[in-house]
Amino acid sequence: MNAVSLGPLVFSHERLHVVIAIAAFLGAVELAAWFRATRSPDVHRWSLIVVACWIVAARAGFVLANLDSFAAEPLSALAIWQGGFAASGGAVGLALAALAMMLRRPGVLRPLAFAVLAGGLAYTAAGQVFPVEARGQLPQIALPTLDGAPVPLADTGGRPVVVNLWATWCPPCRREMPMMMDLASNRDDVVVRFANQGEPRATVLRYLDSQDLGGERVLLDPDQRLMETFGLLGLPSTLFFDADGRLVAVHTGEISRAALANRMNDLSPEAP
Repeated sequence: MNAVSLGPLVFSHERLHVVIAIAAFLGAVELAAWFRATRSPDVHRWSLIVVACWIVAARAGFVLANLDSFAAEPLSALAIWQGGFAASGGAVGLALAALAMMLRRPGVLRPLAFAVLAGGLAYTAAGQVFPVEARGQLPQIALPTLDGAPVPLADTGGRPVVVNLWATWCPPCRREMPMMMDLASNRDDVVVRFANQGEPRATVLRYLDSQDLGGERVLLDPDQRLMETFGLLGLPSTLFFDADGRLVAVHTGEISRAALANRMNDLSPEAP
């Protein structure tokens, strides 16, 4: 399992690491502000600047590294909830924030450096407590197409497989599906399947028709066997299997075009 459930929210372990790091950073800021209130009155304001610098720079680094994917959907660069940050870009952002502090408010540099260190240590510790791992094998089951024909999931012709678990009631599933189908239509080296979870055929057909989406890659999983097999907590979830059927990665939540393309390229030795 690569996710945790906090009430109605489901966090992948990668996102949980970031949440814990930010919480530790902000907690350290409060502690530093309490100890140095008379000498660093605007430490809170500068802490927000530090966070903003990291987010903007790390996101910009990821976008620059995946320009081909973002060229197709430029506005998706703003969809930071999908994930996609470059650590090197984030480091540049922190360096720029530190330079600004040295020039404008040197008194806040030390407490915020302490807070950044606390956030970094928390991120590392979270990675140990909540590891990102993928274990499992493509199950030897057959799921029906929209026409009722059974499709063995493991029958892939020796190609890697991407299985997206989705439902029509799930907003992020609906947002990512057109992009995923478009990318899948341009890749013959990876098998991409969309396994609907728990909904009747008529509901799935009605949604696909309303969005003018093809159903040739759509399978029905009325008993949600895939969610149960892999211990998944929420939708959408995307599973990545290598050519031998081994599970190599799980993405919980909405996925970006860049992240999907990168994962598919990692899977296939014939990646374009």
